[in-house]
Amino acid sequence: MFKIGETVICIDARRRWYKLDGLKINEMYTISGFNPYDDGLILREIKSPRSGCKAYAADRFRKVDYAFADRIISDLQPKSLPKRKIKFNFKRRRFQR
Repeated sequence: MFKIGETVICIDARRRWYKLDGLKINEMYTISGFNPYDDGLILREIKSPRSGCKAYAADRFRKVDYAFADRIISDLQPKSLPKRKIKFNFKRRRFQR
């Protein structure tokens, strides 16, 4: 489901009894590896000291929806404005519209 180097978003930042907290909800993290025992995510930005492999459960995260972000950005960008044509008169050395 997840890949190394992929960016994920935290959707469950509650403290769990078997691992320390430290996650922040809606924060983005980069996957640097996987726990070989339970496929937990090892994150580049934060470590879980109580876990043997310093991993967080995968169900705490979701993938980033880049298509949605691209649509939002394209909607916010202004539409292209019509360009005006400008000619230069070399004899008079003046701009004309």
